[in-house]
Amino acid sequence: MDKAIFGLIGVVLGAALAVAKDWWFHRRSVQKEREYLAILIAFSLEKLGSECAEVVVDDGLIQGQYDSDGCRAPQASTPSFNPQSVDVEWKSIPADLMYAILNVVNEIDAADHRIAAAFEYAAGPPDYEEYFDERRISYAAIGMNAFGLAERLRTIGGLPRRDIRDWDPVEVMRTHKQEVENSKSQREARQSKLFDITAAADAQK
Repeated sequence: MDKAIFGLIGVVLGAALAVAKDWWFHRRSVQKEREYLAILIAFSLEKLGSECAEVVVDDGLIQGQYDSDGCRAPQASTPSFNPQSVDVEWKSIPADLMYAILNVVNEIDAADHRIAAAFEYAAGPPDYEEYFDERRISYAAIGMNAFGLAERLRTIGGLPRRDIRDWDPVEVMRTHKQEVENSKSQREARQSKLFDITAAADAQK
C-alpha cells in the first residue's frame, strides 16, 4: 500500500514538474517576444515622433523666405506609420497598449483629413495660416503620443529610457503646439470681433 502511495505521489510530482517546466519555458518565450517587440516598435514610434517634430517646426518658409510664388509651402513631409508590417508577436503585450499603438494609424489618417479640410475650406494665400496651424497642432499631438507609447514599451520590455541630449523633440513639440494654439486663439478672436463690427455696421445701413 505504501509503495502504491509513494508511486502515486511520484507520478503527481512528475506531472507537476513537467507542467511547471512547460510554464516556465512558455513564460520565457513570451518575455523574449515582448522584449523583441518592444525594441522594434519603440524605435519605430520614436522615429515617427521625430518626423512629427520636423512637421511641427515647419512654418512653411525656406530659411525665413516665402517660395517662388510668394506663399508659404510645406518643407517637411508628413510621416507614415505601419506597425502591422513588423513581424512581432502583438499578443505578448497588454491589449490596451497594443490597441493604442495600432490606433496611431487611424490618428494619422484623421489628422490628414482635418489638415486637408483646413486647406480646402479655411486657408488662403499667401500664409495658409489655418492649414499650417492644423498641421502643426495635429502632428504635435501624434508625435507626443508616439513617444509616450514608446516609453511604455521600453518599460515593459525592460529597456533603458530614451537618451535625451541637446534636443528633446517632445519638449519642442509641446512648446510649439502651445504657441500655435495661442496664436490660433488670438486670430480667431480678432476675426470674431471683426465679424461683429461688420455685422453691426450692416445692421445700421
